[in-house]
Amino acid sequence: YKLRTFQTELLIRIDSEFGVEETLQDIRSISGVTVVTALDSLFRKDSGTYLSHIRIKYHPRSDAVTGKTFMKDHLLPTIRSNEIPGCKVIRTVSQPEQIA
Repeated sequence: YKLRTFQTELLIRIDSEFGVEETLQDIRSISGVTVVTALDSLFRKDSGTYLSHIRIKYHPRSDAVTGKTFMKDHLLPTIRSNEIPGCKVIRTVSQPEQIA
């Protein structure tokens, strides 16, 4: 039994009313996600938002699902949904890479 683990980095914008740590907790609750780390966060007074560079580690449940497919079909749509309020994906900083 081998667990395939992938990681990717995203740049996200978080509304200040939701907060960075609360939003990272919400992202951690996505099924398949194992670790979420804030690499850098910057508060923007003009827009009242945080700009956060985050690293997400995850493992797709099915061996048939690639890291890229999991990200495109599950991870990004969930982050963009109402499940993660006040969060917007600005861009993908690094494509999914297999780390284990």
